[in-house]
Amino acid sequence: MTLEDRVLACITYMNTMGINVELFMTALFWGDHGCIVNPKIRHERTVFMNSTSLRSILERWWNPPTHDHASGGKAAVREFVMEHAGEMLEEEMHDATPSFRLPEDSNPLLHENLTTLNFRHFGTQLLHSGTPLLWRLLQRLACTRRQQIKNTAKSPFHVILTIITMLFYSRSHDNSRLTVLWSIYLKACGVPARAFDVLHTLGLVMSHKWTANAFAIISRNALAETRKAIRTHPYFGSHDNLNIPLRVFSQRLSNTNHFINASAATIYILPRDAFLPPEMAAKVKESRRERSKEHFPFESLYVTGEPEADSARSRVAAQARYRILRFLLESPAFANYAHRNDPCMAAPPPTDLLPCGPDHVTRQHILETVEVDESTYDGTDRLCNNVWLSQLGYTSDEEKRTIGQRWKLVWVGDQLTVERMRGMIRYRYDDVNSFERMDFYEPHFGWFHATMAFANSLHTQYLGTSAGIGLRKAFETLGRKGLMKQETKGVFWHNLDEALWHIGEAHFLSLWMEVAGVDDLAALTEITPERLISLSDEIFHAHASREAIHRLDTLTNRKRDEVKQQMVMFATDLLPYFDLREAMQIGDVGRMEDLLPTLLFRFAGGSNPKYTIEILELIQRLRCEWPQEFRDYIRRYCWLVNFTGKRNGFLAVDMAQEHNIKDIKVTWRSFGPGATFPYIQKISPAITTLRAVKANVASQFSSVIGRGTHHGRPSKEEDIDRLIKMYRTSKLHSWEDGRQVKGGVSNRATDVMTVGSVRLIVDGAAERWWDERDFERATTELYDMLD
Repeated sequence: MTLEDRVLACITYMNTMGINVELFMTALFWGDHGCIVNPKIRHERTVFMNSTSLRSILERWWNPPTHDHASGGKAAVREFVMEHAGEMLEEEMHDATPSFRLPEDSNPLLHENLTTLNFRHFGTQLLHSGTPLLWRLLQRLACTRRQQIKNTAKSPFHVILTIITMLFYSRSHDNSRLTVLWSIYLKACGVPARAFDVLHTLGLVMSHKWTANAFAIISRNALAETRKAIRTHPYFGSHDNLNIPLRVFSQRLSNTNHFINASAATIYILPRDAFLPPEMAAKVKESRRERSKEHFPFESLYVTGEPEADSARSRVAAQARYRILRFLLESPAFANYAHRNDPCMAAPPPTDLLPCGPDHVTRQHILETVEVDESTYDGTDRLCNNVWLSQLGYTSDEEKRTIGQRWKLVWVGDQLTVERMRGMIRYRYDDVNSFERMDFYEPHFGWFHATMAFANSLHTQYLGTSAGIGLRKAFETLGRKGLMKQETKGVFWHNLDEALWHIGEAHFLSLWMEVAGVDDLAALTEITPERLISLSDEIFHAHASREAIHRLDTLTNRKRDEVKQQMVMFATDLLPYFDLREAMQIGDVGRMEDLLPTLLFRFAGGSNPKYTIEILELIQRLRCEWPQEFRDYIRRYCWLVNFTGKRNGFLAVDMAQEHNIKDIKVTWRSFGPGATFPYIQKISPAITTLRAVKANVASQFSSVIGRGTHHGRPSKEEDIDRLIKMYRTSKLHSWEDGRQVKGGVSNRATDVMTVGSVRLIVDGAAERWWDERDFERATTELYDMLD
């Protein structure tokens, strides 16, 4: 008997019983109480529900094998699926709602909460345990079967996560954990308000008003975090002025264009092991009082026989010789040099290298920008003794007493900032207590601005004219614009620094060719490492050292070659600049300290008296006045900071402050009628968090990472080759008896190092500095006016 016959027999029997398939199925599957409890019916029902045929039956109901697809109950099945699938997904979303809610037990806009969310981890949690059915559905819709098979890199993961995020936010604005993060990120990236409103309508971000208010909350949280951090960690600070032009669209008496002179400060949080002993403030005061009665011996800066000074000069010379060798090894001709890793060509050992890595990343907190001009003594007084301390939470009289007696706060700035602070400390020398005398401050100049002064000194010394051999000729050869006149604003120093590196590289590569007697650097690749070391020593001693300059000075006018003498002096003066730049970048504070005498003589001879005083002050305190613990603290923690943890990620404190000022003035400044100073003041403390949010989000998207964070630099090889050709054609490195510089004295660079030593020692500039510095400070500690 066939299956068809058996089915027909069953239907015939059901007809005789007054029942059809519809009534039979309804009764079998929980039709009434009797059908539910009857053991035979229950058994058959259970067997059917667990059978392997159930899925195939459902498939046939979904897509009946009939010619008319509109018949056969397909529409009813689809409606059933839609209704009950929606119920399942709603239940799933209800259970997953807590994952999308902002934490109720903490502030969701804290730095930590905004920078720790990982999209991949969050989405994976939804895929496996949060909304797996919804994710599977969207996965099916997000890409075709062919895409699922062939795509190896493209994934709809973030598309699906974004859709789910929008669905949850559409159901309730409280489901905004990811929406809040996207709002902060996109606002921090500068998305305009109109575009922001569109994105809010689409459910991608919170409203623009909410986000603007969130920025204010982030700022308040940041200030609170700053006050918390400084009570558990050692720290130091810096500040600088910033000028903000405010424009208006419609001018009125109360609404006009004006220029704001403001000041911005940053607090740098140090690791716990940097804590100074509680008695350090008193120890520094006592040490300075006892050891400041005599200045350090000036002659130790230039005479031989002093072990410490001789060692420093030896280390500087070793770095200079290695820099000369590196210019050759890093040239394209030596890209495949077989003996590059020969031990004899290893770099000199570091002098005092700062540690790096994730555990040594510097944390910074930006304070509120204030409309106070720090270039005046009154402004400096308000900032240092009121504004910054108030923002740090130190306002009570008892706290001021503690600050005056137990604090030693290093404060870094450019030369103007430090000069104003030191002037205020001098002016208050006879006040009644340590707080009023500002004894708790230790002002320190920033190395970035000192480096800029170094580069500007080289520019002034060697600019010359186009008819001579100065920098002007090199600038014209390279077609570099904007370098003929020094500027304090804009990108002048960046362009000058880059030009000095290119000119220096071409200068020494040309010297290699001259000394080795070759016309192509490739010919030197056949030379042994030992021979290269010998040639680099010869270049240093005969063409790029103070000894070579002095040796040429002793020649008679008939034998002297002024052009060669100028080139030797130029090479000699460039090497310390390169050494300082590299030492700051890799965090070798020992090399930086070794270069202090060089900086002193250069600033003294280059008519830069302000930085001459700064270097004299630093040498005096390092060698005479500071206790060893405080000296190490200053060198290891207050000269350089590192926000990346990388070995080449160090930068001077005042450069970090300049980066913050740039972000305040440009990156996160609101333009238009809303660009008021209160808004700028409100946004300043939030900048650190906004940076971290941008970095956290960008790090999770490969397309953003691939764009990098810096502009690409074009190849320098053509520039270097043109300069080398200019040097070789002009025979600037060859020797000609009696050759003179064309153009006379105006084209002749002054030996500022020699002039500096004369001004310091012979002309008495150092003694005058000491006479102005040598005075007694009061030691009273009367705080009655604070009680």
